[in-house]
Amino acid sequence: MRELRLTTVEERQLEALQVRPEGFVYPERFQRVLAQQPLPLIDPFMWTSEHHEQGRNWADIVAAQFPERSLVPFAKHQDTDDVFCFEGTDHSGDPPVLIIHTFTTPGWEYRGQWASFDVWWEEMEAQHAEWLSEQEAED
Repeated sequence: MRELRLTTVEERQLEALQVRPEGFVYPERFQRVLAQQPLPLIDPFMWTSEHHEQGRNWADIVAAQFPERSLVPFAKHQDTDDVFCFEGTDHSGDPPVLIIHTFTTPGWEYRGQWASFDVWWEEMEAQHAEWLSEQEAED
């Protein structure tokens, strides 16, 4: 089995530039997160760019499965096939975040959205804290 190698800040930033659609601008807060070493823990989610070539792989997967959509994946739920993606057609620098269920028939992938990365981040932090509490209770 191939060992996963953690990415450097520079590798993550370069990959983010390579997978974005033309005209797409990442939110400022996301850019600040991407520049952290290590990336912040967000369990039960994971960053798609945390390991070498993982971000590119998820970008290729969603592009192949849903060619009618312009998606920029950045995180994934560890226990499901749900991937969190920016709406790639948004050029405002504050795109909505979509939940896309991968490995399903096109037309059934959309699971919901947040207005922005900042809104997603706030909810993710609350879910992360709840997940940590549950893990501590199990121990």
